[in-house]
Amino acid sequence: MPEIIAIKSIFKDAKYRIPIYQREYAWTTKEITQLLSDLCSKVKANSNDKYYLGTLVVYNETKGEQVIDGQQRLTTLYILLCYLAQTNKINYSKNFRSDTLSFDTRPDSIKTLQAIHSGNSDDMFNASLRSAYNIIKNSLKQYCDEYNITISEFSDYLLNQTLLLKVEVPPDTDLNHYFEIMNVRGEQLEKHEVLKSRLMSSLDDEVDRELFTLIWDGASDMNRYLQMFFQRTTKKSTNLRKLVFGKDGNSMPKSYEELYSLFEKATEIDNEETDELSIEDIITGNIEKFREDDNKQQELEKLTSVINFPNFLLHVLKIMTNDKTVVLDDKQLLEQFERIYKPKPDDEQSQFSKDFIFALFKIKFLYDKYIIRNLDLGDTTQWVLRKQIHKFEKNKSYHYNATFGDDDAEKKNHKRVVMLQSMFHVSFPTRIYKHWLCGTLKFLCEHWDAYDEELDAVTFTDFLEQMSDAFFYDRNQPVPVEYDDILFENDCKAQNENVIDKTWRSGVDTANFIFNRLDYLLWYFSSYEKKVFQNIGLGSFLDDFQFGFRTSVEHFYPQQPRNGQPANYDIDRFGNLCLISQNNNSRFSNDLPEAKKANYQKSSRSVESLKMELMWNEAENWGDEYIVEKHEEKMKEILLTTVNIDSNEE
Repeated sequence: MPEIIAIKSIFKDAKYRIPIYQREYAWTTKEITQLLSDLCSKVKANSNDKYYLGTLVVYNETKGEQVIDGQQRLTTLYILLCYLAQTNKINYSKNFRSDTLSFDTRPDSIKTLQAIHSGNSDDMFNASLRSAYNIIKNSLKQYCDEYNITISEFSDYLLNQTLLLKVEVPPDTDLNHYFEIMNVRGEQLEKHEVLKSRLMSSLDDEVDRELFTLIWDGASDMNRYLQMFFQRTTKKSTNLRKLVFGKDGNSMPKSYEELYSLFEKATEIDNEETDELSIEDIITGNIEKFREDDNKQQELEKLTSVINFPNFLLHVLKIMTNDKTVVLDDKQLLEQFERIYKPKPDDEQSQFSKDFIFALFKIKFLYDKYIIRNLDLGDTTQWVLRKQIHKFEKNKSYHYNATFGDDDAEKKNHKRVVMLQSMFHVSFPTRIYKHWLCGTLKFLCEHWDAYDEELDAVTFTDFLEQMSDAFFYDRNQPVPVEYDDILFENDCKAQNENVIDKTWRSGVDTANFIFNRLDYLLWYFSSYEKKVFQNIGLGSFLDDFQFGFRTSVEHFYPQQPRNGQPANYDIDRFGNLCLISQNNNSRFSNDLPEAKKANYQKSSRSVESLKMELMWNEAENWGDEYIVEKHEEKMKEILLTTVNIDSNEE
């Protein structure tokens, strides 16, 4: 009989075997962080609700149970529970042995699971299993912080409220055939597709429905620019792209009614002229629909958005309604929309759909123009901020320009906008609860509505600097200011002028944002306002520095030195901490700082942290408390310094 089992009991008195015909453990960062995000989301929404994690299908054997379906999830749960038992933040002890889960004829996998059970990282031989352990270790705290829950709350929910349906197959089952059947999955509509259908159901007018579909489908491709989905022809009266976005593709209608009118006019003329086309028109191409350059299409495919479409829809909803209670978590996409539009009468639901699709149109247009993307260059990537310039003459298409760059001052501030946005994004890399993006889009909308003109780089940079200050000062208080209050009550203006002392003594729990904000300020004060902090000590590589994804807070002077005495100072102090990428985590062993420097610089000279570059300069003397304290005081001073937005000093 199927049995519903809480996660706390799934391994108790059990012995699971994963047969050889199943693939190796294959979950990556994407699947593991999705699981963590799902669980955190459930805790945040309502920790009393049960969460059904899926099905575990087993075949009963004499010495245990063979796992037929669900081994990826089961293995991840094993690793997650082992990690929770090893952290000192909760009171949890494992109720299962190291051989509770094993793989057939895969000794490295078996040894790695045993090492994970004991917490012995030196014996984690299987790369996929070891990576899963490190992903959980480096990501769990970050996800809990983003959802504003504790690891204890997460653990309690996982153990007691999260359930698996355990199904035992009959004894005479052909297991190989059954396994093949279980891995065939049907396609289901995604939530945003369901939402589209529900919103369109209130629209009776055919033009409304066609316009809704055009905007929705265009906005749903977050890697491409919205203008590309509006038809371009060589005839002025039917050139919808030019009618809607202006002579260079960088303006837009002020209201839904204006957009509707332009769309209706172009499509009506297009239909009439298509019906009346003569043989001569067809031969000479008097009315020609424009085909985009394939090379430009391929370049667009190399761009990656900082957010996915379902979460983007929630940002649009939150900004359009000015409702700070809208939850920026796509797992609640339908619920968040329904609570707002479902209580409305039919005529108001129709108006809501029109208002929303215009808000989606406007915010996607602004997003494309003013929000960074990641450009894949093959061996590396680059943060880019570009607008499309459209040419509507025959045989001409469009090209990219830097969003800001009409003069030298704009070019310099363009770089600052890119650095600030990438600083925010790598600090909060998950697609959900991306508060900095919500605040930025809200600002862009308000500026466009108020001035109906393009934004200049100084004004934009001023806002981003202001939001950075608010996130730093107001979140590091005895009672942190909620992000929604920072955005919707305080207009992203800091309400505090200092931070609590704990900010500098949080050890590996120090927020990634603090390190990235510091690196931005080090870059800024070494490149722009140089007189504020003379001789910071950073070299010529500043021009090549860009923010990357770093998630591991490490001690520069180790907790347990391999060859040397423990530090005579608090190693959890901010001065002794650095933020590094997961790839470089293995190089930060228990070696002393001088040895770490040699190992790190031998394998890589890419600069991933400016704070760490300053620490390398003093690696030989890092055992001296005075050196560490001097470094820390300088970093604190820089973090607590306000940027002069109008400075253009070289």
